[in-house]
Amino acid sequence: MLYLIAWLTDCALILFIFSVTRLLAERHADGMTLGVLGALFFMTSALSNAYSGRICDRIGRRLVSLSGAVCLSGSLALFLISGRGWWQLYLVYPCVGLAVGQIYPPLIAMLSQGTDRRQASLRFLIFGLAFNFGILCGQAGGGWLYDHVGHRAPIQTALALALGTLLCLCCVRQPVHSVASTESTNRVLMLERRSADQFMRLGWLANFSGMFSMSTLWFLLPKLAVALSIPADTHGLILSWGRATVMLCYLAMHLLPHWQFRFGFSVLAQTLGCTGMLIVSSAGSVAALSLGVILMSVMMGYNYFSSLFYNRHANEDRRQGSGFGLNEAFLGLGAAGGSLLGGLAVDDWGARAPFGMAAAVILVGLSWQVVRFSRFRQRLPRVPDTGPGSE
Repeated sequence: MLYLIAWLTDCALILFIFSVTRLLAERHADGMTLGVLGALFFMTSALSNAYSGRICDRIGRRLVSLSGAVCLSGSLALFLISGRGWWQLYLVYPCVGLAVGQIYPPLIAMLSQGTDRRQASLRFLIFGLAFNFGILCGQAGGGWLYDHVGHRAPIQTALALALGTLLCLCCVRQPVHSVASTESTNRVLMLERRSADQFMRLGWLANFSGMFSMSTLWFLLPKLAVALSIPADTHGLILSWGRATVMLCYLAMHLLPHWQFRFGFSVLAQTLGCTGMLIVSSAGSVAALSLGVILMSVMMGYNYFSSLFYNRHANEDRRQGSGFGLNEAFLGLGAAGGSLLGGLAVDDWGARAPFGMAAAVILVGLSWQVVRFSRFRQRLPRVPDTGPGSE
C-alpha cells in the first residue's frame, strides 16, 4: 500500500508541474516567473519536510501523511476551481509543496522501520521504482494529455490521483516502534552507524547540487524545448527517459551493493551528472537533450538511493522520520535554489544558461565533498564487509 501511495503522489505532482510549466512557457512567461514558482514550491517543501519528519516521530507518521494528502487534494481542487489566472499559482505552488513535504518523510520512515540492511535495501528499491514510475507516467502521460485532451486534463487527473493517495492512507496501519534490541550494544553496528553518519552528511551536499540541477530540467527545460520547437509529448518523453534511468540505477545498486561506504562511486556519479548538464546546455537536438538528461539521472539515482541507505543506518528507528525529513529538506533547498537562480539566468543570459550554471554547482559541490571527505577520512571507522545478507 505504501508503494502505491508513492506512485499516486508523485504522478499527481508531476502532472501538475508539467502541465503548468508547459502552459506558462507557451504563453511566453519569463524565466523569473518560472523560477520564482519553482522556488516557492521547493522552499515550502523543504521546510515542510524538515518539520514533518521531526513531528511525525512524536505524534504519529500516518497522521502527518494524512494531513499532507488532504492539503494536496485541496490545493489541486482550488486551482481547478479558481480559473486560469497566474496569480493563483503563487498560492497553489507553495501549498502543494507544503503537502508533499508532509507525506514523504513519514512514509519513508514507515517503510524502513524495523528492517535489516538487505530488507531496507529491497524496500527502498521498490519505493524508488514506485515513485519514479509515478514521475515517468506523469511526464509521458502529462505530455500526451496536454496535447490530445487539453491543458486542464493533466491537473484533473492529478486531483483524482491525490484523492487516491488520501484513500490509501486511510487504509494504512502504522507500524509500532520496534523495541530496542541488543544490536544497540553491538560494536559492528555502532561502527557502521558512525560511518553512515559521515556519508549521510556528504550525501546532503550531493543531494543539494543534484536537485539544484534537476529543478532546472523540471521548471526551465520547457523554455528550451519551446525555443527548439520540441512538442510537448516529445518533451515529456525526454524527461521520462531520465526517470527510467533512475529506476535502473536503483535496481543496480540493490543487486550490486559494492558502492556502500565507498566514496569513489559518488564521485563518479556526480561527474556523470556534471557532464550531462553541460550536454543539455549546448544541445540542439532531441537526441542530445536525451543523452544529457540520462547522464544527469544517473547522478540523481545514485544520490537518492545512497542517501536513503545512509540515513537509515545513521538513525535509530525512533528517529527515522527526523532523519529522512532532513534528507528531503536538502533536496528541496537545492531545487529551490536551482529554480530561482536558473530563472534569473534565463532572463539575463538565455534559455541554455541555467544548465551550465547547474553543471558549475555540481562541480563546486563535489569539490567541497572531496575536501570534507579528506578531512575526516582518517577518523572514519572501518566498516566490516559483512556482505549483503549479513544481518
